[in-house]
Amino acid sequence: MDVIIIFNGLGNQMSQYAFYLNKKSINKSTYFIPFCEDHNGLELNKVFNIKIRETYLQTLLYVLFRILLTDKIQFIAKPVQRLLRFLKCSIIKENFNYNFNKEYLTPSKGITYYYGGWHSEKYFCNSKNEILKKFKFIIPLNSENITHLNNIYTTNSVSIHVRRGDYLNYKNFNLFGDVCNKAYYEKTIEYMYSIIKQPHFFVFSNDMEWVKSNLQINNVTYVTCNSGFNSWIDMYLMSNCKHNIVSNSTFSWWGAWLNTNNDKIVISSNLFFKTKEFTDIYPKSWIKISDY
Repeated sequence: MDVIIIFNGLGNQMSQYAFYLNKKSINKSTYFIPFCEDHNGLELNKVFNIKIRETYLQTLLYVLFRILLTDKIQFIAKPVQRLLRFLKCSIIKENFNYNFNKEYLTPSKGITYYYGGWHSEKYFCNSKNEILKKFKFIIPLNSENITHLNNIYTTNSVSIHVRRGDYLNYKNFNLFGDVCNKAYYEKTIEYMYSIIKQPHFFVFSNDMEWVKSNLQINNVTYVTCNSGFNSWIDMYLMSNCKHNIVSNSTFSWWGAWLNTNNDKIVISSNLFFKTKEFTDIYPKSWIKISDY
């Protein structure tokens, strides 16, 4: 039995659920359990109407997972953990470089929990059609977003996602900070100008003041009407743009991946982490920018 853990923000939840769908196509005895205690909580049901049914089996699987994961009350937890491992209950934690491991697609013996991001499309590209059907947005758009969407449809639209905010705190900055910096956006915008006729840029960011102060963009729309529990609408709008410039963020990754324009151009950094370590996270078809 394989069990996928769903946690963190919307982009992460989508990668984990996509991994689950592909695993289930390989092994029917595959389940997922939500473990969402931060960001905006579990968003798959709200954004995509994916039904999360709490069964007795899922509750049991959740309890076993928490026992295996805990490092508290060691004199109680350790013996129980040893027993569970003897009964072939284990946790596979993804290597943080997000590189693809084909062994993780193989059905496991016993109960194996998969605890990670699973952001490489290699984990789920074989189930692309099913994923596109599942990730259909529920769309209660206000008038401002309807205007944005109409403009996206009627222009040579290019989304630009700039993620700062939480990427500036000490822990995240050492991992993700300064990868998609000012020089990166200047180079990607210049590149889009060179290959696309009359592009219209739609900017999405959690630090729009920085964008306006640091990036000189002509023919631009700043999308500022979606935040908090409605921030997912930015992903929907990005997915409808004809082309995409993404940040090192799973949120904009999915905005670009869900873009079904056959002629789309997607530009990313060649890096996802500040450590200069390469990763399988970006699809081969995307243009990867380096030396900026």
